[in-house]
Amino acid sequence: MNYEQAIKDLQDTLVVIGEIERRQSKLLRDHAQLLREHDEHLGEMQEFRRRTERNLAEITDKLNGLIGWADGLQPPEHPA
Repeated sequence: MNYEQAIKDLQDTLVVIGEIERRQSKLLRDHAQLLREHDEHLGEMQEFRRRTERNLAEITDKLNGLIGWADGLQPPEHPA
C-alpha cells in the first residue's frame, strides 16, 4: 500500500467517524429533550394526583358530615 492510498483511507475513515459523531450527538440531544419532556409530564401527573386526592378527601369529609347530620334526624312519623 502506498502513502497516498493510506492517506486517502485515513481521510475516508475520518469522514465516517465525523458522521458517526454527528449522528450520535443528535441522538443524545434528542434523548435529553425526551427526558426533559418526560420529567415535565411526570410533574404534571403528580400535581394532578395531589389535586385529585385533595378533592377526594374534601368530598369524603363533606359526605361523612352529611351522613352524621342525617343520622341525627328523627325519622318522620307515619300515620297508622
